[in-house]
Amino acid sequence: MNIEQAIISALRKLPQQKKQEVLKFTESFINGHSLPSPDPNLTPNQRAEKWRKFVDSHSSDNPSLPESALHRDTMYED
Repeated sequence: MNIEQAIISALRKLPQQKKQEVLKFTESFINGHSLPSPDPNLTPNQRAEKWRKFVDSHSSDNPSLPESALHRDTMYED
């Protein structure tokens, strides 16, 4: 199976709302959009405050990652 077939196979398993998210994400690559660069004019304290606001804007009731997900062997191939 090539990469396109693998993507299509995985995509077919997603609910419609997730398919829309994948489409938007893919279109952002096609249109050359990327994550915005950090503002070089912000002080470290201002950047930290901006990060805290971002983190606080997300739900905190998500499950924690299992310890095995944080182990080096699960992140890197040797």
